[in-house]
Amino acid sequence: MEPFQFQTDASVPFFTVAPWEREFSHVVAGMSARDSESLKIPNSCNYALHVGENPQNAIADRQQLMETLQLPFAAWTCAEQVHGVHIQEVKAGDRGRGRESRQSALAETDGLITREPDILLASFYADCVPLLFYSPDIDAVGVAHAGWRGTVGKIGPLMVCQLVRMGAERDRIRAAIAPSIGGCCYEVDERVAAPVREVLRDQADMVLKPATLGKWMLDLREVNRRLLLAEGLQKENVAVTGWCTSCHPEYFHSHRRDRRRTGRMVAFIGIRKGERLG
Repeated sequence: MEPFQFQTDASVPFFTVAPWEREFSHVVAGMSARDSESLKIPNSCNYALHVGENPQNAIADRQQLMETLQLPFAAWTCAEQVHGVHIQEVKAGDRGRGRESRQSALAETDGLITREPDILLASFYADCVPLLFYSPDIDAVGVAHAGWRGTVGKIGPLMVCQLVRMGAERDRIRAAIAPSIGGCCYEVDERVAAPVREVLRDQADMVLKPATLGKWMLDLREVNRRLLLAEGLQKENVAVTGWCTSCHPEYFHSHRRDRRRTGRMVAFIGIRKGERLG
């Protein structure tokens, strides 16, 4: 069953992680849909500014999403994404960084983790793979931005290791792989295929399918799933979407489909204050 369910009655359209919503009602986790194009702030990550964006509209849309999620706008916290593997634990003093400008965002960071309630971790996407994490042992949440560089750099396993260092039980950690470009649409060359083969070795043929000469169709979500399982997560605890951002223009922006001139979705996760587990 598809874990990411579209909320048709929301004022700002978004997807929720339905299994987590049922099991952990205090956890807020999901991804925005394309109608909320201005949820991002211009230059909040290292992509070109989409023509016609209005920063004030972006702030207004973020505020509207937070109202829908029943969280204060002050909780919105994000980083400057650089396609790396740096992970930052977000403390109470970091709350709200990046919500209105790139300058205040956490610098050069692609993975965010927090145990603090009333902080919403936000990360931006237009084909790359969003990885959401929740540890019921320590009531910690996380989000990681996994493009192909972050994926082969093992940002997913690094997030697991960070949660374990914080006290999480590895085999109880939940992960959700959110909407991103699928193996149906993501054609790559040897520059990308080679490092994928290096990290997956004898499993590489399961995610790389020959296309034209010197090109392959890459299932980046499946690469991340296999890396998370190899790091010790249980198969039943890793939820994987079937949504392809390139195939569904009605819901998603796509960097590749739209030839770089596109908006961004935001993947988000947090814990509502006063509703902590236990």
